[in-house]
This record gives sequence, C-alpha cells and structure tokens, in this order.
Amino acid sequence: MKTIKTVVDDETYARLVKERKKAGVPSVSAYFLLKADVLTDQEEAGEIVRKALSAVKKKDVGFEFRLRDLFPSSSWDGFSKGARVRAGKMFHEKVAAATLGLRASRKSSSNHQFYKVASLQGSDKVSA
Repeated sequence: MKTIKTVVDDETYARLVKERKKAGVPSVSAYFLLKADVLTDQEEAGEIVRKALSAVKKKDVGFEFRLRDLFPSSSWDGFSKGARVRAGKMFHEKVAAATLGLRASRKSSSNHQFYKVASLQGSDKVSA
C-alpha cells in the first residue's frame, strides 16, 4: 500500500476540512479519494475505523459506546450505509484481537454492538 502526502497552507486545509465535512467523509484524505472516484466502502470503512480508534484511545476505563457514538451524528449519517456496516465488522475484528484494551460488552435491542474500555495500557487512556 502506498502513502500520499500533500502539504497545503492553513487556509487551504481549513477549506478542505469544510468540504470533507460537507461530503460526509471522515478525513481530508478520504475526501481526495472521493473526488478521484476511488473511494469505495472498503476504504471509507478503513478511515472510519482509524478515526474511531483515535477517538476511543482518549476515553477512560469503563466508557461504554457504540461505534457511531465516537462520531458527531452529522458525520456518522454522512457515511454510506455499506461503509458503516463494513466499519462495524472491521472494528469488531480489531476488538476481538484483544490488543486494544477494548472488549465487546452487549448488544442493543436493534442488534448494535456496544464496546467497553476494559483496561489501562500504560496510561489512563486506551492505547491503539
């Protein structure tokens, strides 16, 4: 897999952030992929999981959440349904690997998986 790096000034970056939010994608890099017509549910799901892991590592032990709880409603609703479903499966697989300090806790009546920050890994927060 290749990495593409782009350097832009603060004003351009702010405009790109605004545009990616409007497009409902999780990052500026996902926005670039979307504009290049190469963003698939798989890539979007990977971005969702990456953002979720970044958000959850700032949470305290005992914090219980669904994947969607780690995003503002407007962002979550902007992701395609296919990407959300795929991200849920990918996130669950990462949690099942038991290396993140997270565990699956319960399912809602609508079959949505809840997770819980289960352990400290070297600090007060989860490491991802």
